[in-house]
Amino acid sequence: MNDTQPALSLFRPQHVREKAYELLKLASDGKLAYVEAVPDQLETALAKVLETTRENYPDFHIPPYGIWRNFEAGGIDRWGALANARGFETAEEMLAAAADLAILGTYMKTRHPEGWVFEDRMTGTRATGQEAAALAAFHMFAAGSFSGEMTDPYRVDAQTLVQMDRMELAEGLQWDASDNDGLLEAMQRHLKRFGEALALRPDLFGEGDVTRPGLLAVQMAKKSDGAVSARDLLDRLLESFCPLWEGGAGDGNMVYGDSFEHSRQGGTPGPFIVPFHQAAQEMVYSLIEPLAWAGFEVSGLEALTPPADLAHAALFYDAGVLKVLEPDTALSPESARDRMIEIRAVALALTDRLADLLRHELKVHQDQLPLTCILEGGTSRAGGLYVQTHPQEAKKLGHFMNPGSVFWLPFGA
Repeated sequence: MNDTQPALSLFRPQHVREKAYELLKLASDGKLAYVEAVPDQLETALAKVLETTRENYPDFHIPPYGIWRNFEAGGIDRWGALANARGFETAEEMLAAAADLAILGTYMKTRHPEGWVFEDRMTGTRATGQEAAALAAFHMFAAGSFSGEMTDPYRVDAQTLVQMDRMELAEGLQWDASDNDGLLEAMQRHLKRFGEALALRPDLFGEGDVTRPGLLAVQMAKKSDGAVSARDLLDRLLESFCPLWEGGAGDGNMVYGDSFEHSRQGGTPGPFIVPFHQAAQEMVYSLIEPLAWAGFEVSGLEALTPPADLAHAALFYDAGVLKVLEPDTALSPESARDRMIEIRAVALALTDRLADLLRHELKVHQDQLPLTCILEGGTSRAGGLYVQTHPQEAKKLGHFMNPGSVFWLPFGA
């Protein structure tokens, strides 16, 4: 075994689950500093998820979880209209464009100005939070803001990301350039580093002189027998984009991505690293549909984990399954990080438990109701409803989940 093998194990979904379940057990036993879990209350969360699923998908024909639902805000098929207008000549061209949009749109889900509302001026749709980030990315994509080829606006070129103009970015995001200068600078740098990361891996994202994120899906589809492995997709994305994370765990030059070091375990000294890989896994979920449109399936989706995000934490917080313990004094940065880790890990593990309960309640197998449909049909929507209807509580919970030190986490704003 070489020296990098322990680090690479942190990229595996089974390691994400292992650490999350470990913290859930401690939370259930009352042995964590900042979070308690009450698994007996899962039935309350289950009822909320069932109600939400039946309301939104009464026939239980549920599409996959991912950024495409954000692009459909207001019930509008924006991609369908764009694709019809473009008239892609081949499935490969369509796949490259759709994968460009899915990967970049997920990457742009970051911290944003407090109270930000994005308006789709074509339809009048107004969006907030992650939905606003997705719509902003979609409309900038449709306007050709990320393309380096004037005759082909619907694409994302690495060099264009590196050279992104701040004023064009402010206009596209509908952010005030003076009031939000710091966040604009951070987003501009975020996109620049993304473009540089793409350029460093021409073997994954390059074709001739062209470097685009969506070419990863094209290349993997070409090499497949009709089914692209979800685990292989995740490995490639993590391998390429983990270095873009700042503020998380690492070892020397090795950055672990969306992974953080917890300073204690059940009160016992001895740091250990908890991985989440939320954005990379959402990218995989969001590539299911582009690959399907091109005639390919994504296999092994059961290996992916639920997102450790605000919506899922809010679902269990609302149901009384997840309790956040608030000390009387302000927390140190290290303690605030521990609280963030505990909330995200426990929410992730509880979502897995809830998925099993839901299948048992409906008497269906995992193949009939995969996790991606449970996330879309119920858990993310039920939690998202709480976030929308309880903005102050959600803001507080979001701040706990990202005290502000990590840009590539869309919580806390």
